[in-house]
Amino acid sequence: DEDDGKDLDFLLPPRQVIGPDERGVKKVVEYKFDDEGNEVKKTTTTRVQKLAETQLSKRAMERRAWPKFGDAVHDDVGARLTMVSAEDIFLERPRPHGSKPEETNVAGNLGNAGGVLMVCRICNTKGVHWTAKCPDRYLAHHTDDPRANEGAYVPPSMRRGAERPGGSDMRRRSDENSVRVTNLSEDTREPDLLELFQTFGHVIRAYVAIDQKTGMSRGFGFVNFVNREDAERAINKLNGYGYDNLILRVEWATPRSN
Repeated sequence: DEDDGKDLDFLLPPRQVIGPDERGVKKVVEYKFDDEGNEVKKTTTTRVQKLAETQLSKRAMERRAWPKFGDAVHDDVGARLTMVSAEDIFLERPRPHGSKPEETNVAGNLGNAGGVLMVCRICNTKGVHWTAKCPDRYLAHHTDDPRANEGAYVPPSMRRGAERPGGSDMRRRSDENSVRVTNLSEDTREPDLLELFQTFGHVIRAYVAIDQKTGMSRGFGFVNFVNREDAERAINKLNGYGYDNLILRVEWATPRSN
């Protein structure tokens, strides 16, 4: 009987695939016979979503197209990929050639591991916290004992009498040296903007506005320089510059209101 049912499948309407539409909805309509010989219609509705793709900069794509040379001529595409090992890697201390490794007490080492490996250089406590987590790290350079921390490096901002700029001053300085770039192509990314502007001076940050729905550039971005002179030189050179078949407009960015 089952073979007879399969032989009658040619009597069923063909399988239909509808969509996906603009919302990504896809419908599949199928027909089959049940155990009693009745025709049954089956409709399956699914939503199709595209995964976001990471786009490389144009310079990176060009470098990947370069011909191989030297020892890498016969390498495959994924032969030199960098992999991250999840295994624990144990390092051994160097010892003189020919000497035997010292026998260690595993149980004793486990018990004293915190005291041997974790030593604070500020308060000299063992097994409590690291030097970077010491609660007295900001008071170390104000100690009454002149011999304490002798020879230790103290950052200029932490030295006595040094002026420490506040967050508002740093933000104001960054806004003053900020450049706005418009008329960018849809394929422009932050590495492209950084590569274009860093030839004029040290760049703190490069930002390209991205459309969240399409994943493409919205046509404008910002570049923050360390020095205002470098930003001014970039404006003079790149304003009206042809980039990716478009003419760039580079100008001073409007400072943010407090």
